Amino acid sequence: MPAPAWENLDDFLSLDEFAALATFIPDGGVARDPVAVIFDEPHSNAEAGEFDMDMSEPGVTCKEVDTVGIRKGDTCVISERQADGTVVAKGRYVLDHDPYPDGTGMALVKLSPE
Repeated sequence: MPAPAWENLDDFLSLDEFAALATFIPDGGVARDPVAVIFDEPHSNAEAGEFDMDMSEPGVTCKEVDTVGIRKGDTCVISERQADGTVVAKGRYVLDHDPYPDGTGMALVKLSPE
């Protein structure tokens, strides 16, 4: 695996800035420890003749080493840490595909709402 373009991935994934927490739960397994991720949920609009459909395309970007052993069909729970230190669950998702390593030490994990 090539070295990342920055020195410390933990600086980029700081929970004090804009990172969220993701808990990956293997299909039929036990929840893993939460990891810092960048959660993104862009929306798109698809038109098919007379029909419009708004779609959500959620995903997380995290350290590649945090995705070892997870695969399509596993569950991902997204949480955020509040200013007072409490953790609040924001959503529960299913992995659409196996993680996509990007060659910098990070990986993209595409999700679908559960």
